[in-house]
Amino acid sequence: MLFDDTQHLTVSEVNEQVRTLLEESFAEVCVLGEVSNFKSHSSGHWYFTLKDANSQLRSVCFRSDARRVGFDLEDGMQVLARGRLTVYEAYGQYQLVVSAIEEWGAGQLEAAFRALKERLEKDGLFDASHKRELPAYPFKIAVVTSPTGAAVRDIVSTLRRRWPAVDIVLCPVRVQGDQAAPEIVRALESLRDVAGIDLIIVGRGGGSLEDLWAFNQEIVARAIFDCPAPVISAVGHETDFTIADFVADARAATPTMAGEMAVPAADEVRAALQQTMGRLTHFVSSTLELHQRRLHALLASYALGRVRGRIENYMQAHDFAMENLKRRIGDVIRKRRGSVDEIVARLQGMDVKTILKRGYTLCSDARSGAMIRKVADAVRAGNLQVTFHDGHVLAEVKEKIHERKER
Repeated sequence: MLFDDTQHLTVSEVNEQVRTLLEESFAEVCVLGEVSNFKSHSSGHWYFTLKDANSQLRSVCFRSDARRVGFDLEDGMQVLARGRLTVYEAYGQYQLVVSAIEEWGAGQLEAAFRALKERLEKDGLFDASHKRELPAYPFKIAVVTSPTGAAVRDIVSTLRRRWPAVDIVLCPVRVQGDQAAPEIVRALESLRDVAGIDLIIVGRGGGSLEDLWAFNQEIVARAIFDCPAPVISAVGHETDFTIADFVADARAATPTMAGEMAVPAADEVRAALQQTMGRLTHFVSSTLELHQRRLHALLASYALGRVRGRIENYMQAHDFAMENLKRRIGDVIRKRRGSVDEIVARLQGMDVKTILKRGYTLCSDARSGAMIRKVADAVRAGNLQVTFHDGHVLAEVKEKIHERKER
């Protein structure tokens, strides 16, 4: 026989001894690795693998400990896991039983976050006095985010659905990595040259603290503070807070909520307008009816009756005065007309034809037509035209009979 029967171990005994050895030797270890094959069981326990470039380690975090982890574990996440090494005897596999997990680098980032937040708060960047009200009806909105992420789709679709009249200016930037913060700053500064921007939305989808770090940098915070239009910060999920959230004029828990905060719902605005028009129409009708009743009451009042009576008396007195004036003018015209008739009669009596009818005649030079007023003129003329009231005769001067001297 190759072995002594009394010296063999069962599989369970081997696994138990290995477990005891591991637990005594590695009662507490901290392991840095990348999460893969993560599974959250219905029991609340977490099962996953920690790996690096060369190896991997099965791990489990039981429900009581998983509840104390302040973030969602995801594949690809770099974490620092603290726990003890043991053996799951049923499969003979050794594993890390995790009691606490934190994101790798989270401690340093948290410290940097708190320090920057405290400094900017002292500088007044978070003061409520600097917060601007969001416009009630924006028609031009700039969106600063990644052009390929889910955030831009959520924001744009929400804006289009709620407020179809909106004009969206998309400013594509990287939202993660070393170049993200400078690109965000350049995009915000470029909007100063774009006319008519009513509102700016800055954001991205969820992620780890490292993923969101571009929005925790001072240059981004000050660029948001200096923006020419109100800014909505929509970074990460509802539980995520960044420096950008504190500086912005408003914070949205998610990108979709940013779209809902930015614009009103067109249907609601339309309904509100119709309701307002109804109230206005009712108000105008009621006001007109009220004034009509007051007018009728005023017309029927005793005071207005007295005023109306006075006006009617004045009107009647005016009529009587006009009649009296017409009579006086008629008397004056008649008197003046008698004087005129008398003057006309006098003028008619002085008419040449009237005088000629009384037996007088006119003499004139038969050739020149000059009036003959003296005997000498008649002698010189020789031939005279003698005018009677009923015609003319020609006469020849034969002899001068008498010449009177002029005085």
